[in-house]
Amino acid sequence: MARKHAAVLILTLFALALWPGCAAPGSSGGGQAQGGTQGSGGEIYPGPVVMPPDMYGTEIQESRNHNPIHPDITVAYRGGKGQYILKRILVTVVRSDGQVISKSIDQPASGQISVGDSVTIQGTTGVDRVVAVATILGKDYKILDMLDDYNSHP
Repeated sequence: MARKHAAVLILTLFALALWPGCAAPGSSGGGQAQGGTQGSGGEIYPGPVVMPPDMYGTEIQESRNHNPIHPDITVAYRGGKGQYILKRILVTVVRSDGQVISKSIDQPASGQISVGDSVTIQGTTGVDRVVAVATILGKDYKILDMLDDYNSHP
């Protein structure tokens, strides 16, 4: 009888170890967060993106400087149908050393965000997470969430 209880206990512990959420307590799936950060709170694992409807399309481009002294990450606005209603693009870099840095491209008081507007954040020579959240008509859309590996660039 004791063998049966021991086997059930071992199987239960094994199942709990494999259960989502028990094995990786810090890897939540994202979701809408206050302030537009949407799941970028220091986690290195990217989550799903949420693109705006086609009529509000927003294009950005991410690039990395391959200089080990200044491994900068730049995110630039590249246009889209939603340009006239785009209020902000918040870019957050979760560096491989644990530091979290955010900068934003904001709509100027006298116009709109222009193609080519960009932010540059110093990355590391490791793998950094880059998250971009666009604010369109008061709603946040996480349009970019990726890992940028310094060593994968030419």
